[in-house]
Amino acid sequence: MEYKPAVLIVGAGPTGLVLALSLLKNGVPIRIIEKSSVPHGGARGTAIQPRTLELLAFLGAVNDVFAISTPPLLMATHGTGQEVLKITRWEQDAGPSPHIPYPRVASSCQAEFEKVLRKHIEKLGAKVEYGVELTTFEQHAHGVVAHLRVSSKSGDATSEETVECAYMVGGDGAKGHIRKSLGLSFLGETKEAERMFTANVDVDGLDGEYWHTWGTFNTAGFALKPLKPAPLFQVQALGPDLPDTFPTDTEGIQRLFESISGSQDIALSNAAWVSTWKANIRMANTFSVGRVFLAGDSAHCHSPAGGQGANTAMQDAFNLAWKLALVIRGLASPALLRTYDAERVPVVAEMLSLSTELHSLAFNRPRASAVDAGEEISNDKAMFRPRKLLQLGINYRWSPIVLEARAGEDDASANDPYGQETSKLRAGDRAPDATPLIDADNTSTGVITLHSTFSVEHHTIIAFPSAADTLAILEPLTKHVDVGLARISVVHRNVPGREMRIKGSRALVDVEGTAHAGYDVHGDGLSFVVIRPDGIIGAYTHGMAGIDRYFAALQGFAACQ
Repeated sequence: MEYKPAVLIVGAGPTGLVLALSLLKNGVPIRIIEKSSVPHGGARGTAIQPRTLELLAFLGAVNDVFAISTPPLLMATHGTGQEVLKITRWEQDAGPSPHIPYPRVASSCQAEFEKVLRKHIEKLGAKVEYGVELTTFEQHAHGVVAHLRVSSKSGDATSEETVECAYMVGGDGAKGHIRKSLGLSFLGETKEAERMFTANVDVDGLDGEYWHTWGTFNTAGFALKPLKPAPLFQVQALGPDLPDTFPTDTEGIQRLFESISGSQDIALSNAAWVSTWKANIRMANTFSVGRVFLAGDSAHCHSPAGGQGANTAMQDAFNLAWKLALVIRGLASPALLRTYDAERVPVVAEMLSLSTELHSLAFNRPRASAVDAGEEISNDKAMFRPRKLLQLGINYRWSPIVLEARAGEDDASANDPYGQETSKLRAGDRAPDATPLIDADNTSTGVITLHSTFSVEHHTIIAFPSAADTLAILEPLTKHVDVGLARISVVHRNVPGREMRIKGSRALVDVEGTAHAGYDVHGDGLSFVVIRPDGIIGAYTHGMAGIDRYFAALQGFAACQ
């Protein structure tokens, strides 16, 4: 037990990798272990939603993610073989807006995506430890003691290791044993008959410009989704008329494809990571017990319909990481960690409801709210994904640590975990982007965005001063900078030469007023918006007292109790 990480992360999928990267950015020592001896190579969940892309940008990884991703391609519905019956769009984007930097989904092979995250982790001096399995653990007042089984590189021998850490996070998947060891219920339902077959294949004789489908998901449907690196495609097959036993090799997958497509002029090869998903839709009754937390599939499993699961898992990690970092750095009370459950459980419950409704469409079991009873559902209708699934509306308006201090803006009646965009901006909402802005202290950089000033390492206090405000009004903000909690951005209207600068601040010029409009700042009043490290508005207030109240709550007092 020579090395004592502050956080032991069990599981090296997207959940664990994002958590590890976020904590490392905060200077928090971690270990991340994975019982598999090698990284998973499957395409798995391919959709990265715009909200997740924003958070990956805060981590400095989004450009590398785009390099291995494809845009949301149009869907080609085929008759026999190459014959195209129609071309349709399967997703609704957010549309152009200065407040939304990434309006569309990016699609990537999960194995390539995880490789990007691992590289960023390695740049910060850590790495995933493969072939290391958590066997048992126990908690005490000051930490967690974890017992590990470590496989040799050759795989023919194992050794035992004991690790002591302050906190442990289980990202070990739906079949992982951390949740079971904590004695938590896994509430939900299993539908053994509702299956989806997936695999990685290379494809010859088919372009990579469309997401291709044959047959119908009402009976038997087969889809090939192009991914990078070419000629990689992901197989997706579902429907009640598929065979009881799915193939496990390239020849069998080719035969299944030909039986549905009626074609022998498209060749599949190099099948790998063949798997069958069965409908198992559940969530834990709580996401934490003491010093042990659950995130991702270990806390909730779901239908892949709608591309919500992996994105929700990564957002679990973002929500938990900044809270753990503040507590470990001594800047917040451990009581802050209770808000992980309070904020994430309602979001996950709504995600399960949405993805289950989409699952029902794909398996021709539409709820009354989706389509009229008995209506035959085409593939493109079953696969259509509305704007709500971009996750830009996810919010925590009900959270005990968000502070809405504007008069008349604290009504909680409109709380909807996915519904930020249905009403006026409030504390607890996603923080909008804004562009064009100019950094008054570094004009040579040209136009920047507001999101580019955010960081996973600290809060950002945005001050919107009026024309009559003086530097003295803003100076009390510096105490939050001094203790390491925040940085300050002072956003001015486009009035050159009036930029106010205080310690730890950036003076930004709102060239076209998009920041003021996006944050509902009108007239000449002074406004403050506190942005959390996960890009959520923690507080919205017109006075210094509101900011002090927000940070006092984080530091462990009434609002967290």
